[in-house]
Amino acid sequence: MGKRFVSVGEAMIEMSGGEEGLYRLGYAGDTLNTAWYMRALLPEEWSVDYVTALGDDMYSGQMRAFIDKGGIGTGNIQTIAGRRPGLYMIHQAEGDRHFTYWRGQSAAKLLADDTEALEGAR
Repeated sequence: MGKRFVSVGEAMIEMSGGEEGLYRLGYAGDTLNTAWYMRALLPEEWSVDYVTALGDDMYSGQMRAFIDKGGIGTGNIQTIAGRRPGLYMIHQAEGDRHFTYWRGQSAAKLLADDTEALEGAR
């Protein structure tokens, strides 16, 4: 079996920028960023997998495609019907970045509810 790095957590929709009320949509979150950088830094023979839960909405599908396109395994991403990814916005004020979160309907809030799926992702 080859070497494998696994990151577990919540990926979110990131809205950044905000100049003149215009924002740029991206996908991020500490654990997704970790998987992204590990994929960039580890040798090719390593697999990098991401474990999270997403919904069955358009943005969840786009996020899953983004993660897959980055060379990160998506086989252990749960789909939870009726849920969606969390969202956060970043704004600059007084030289610092400030974050506002919307996570009430986040699919990843239910990630640990399926212990069999988590166990299988090892």
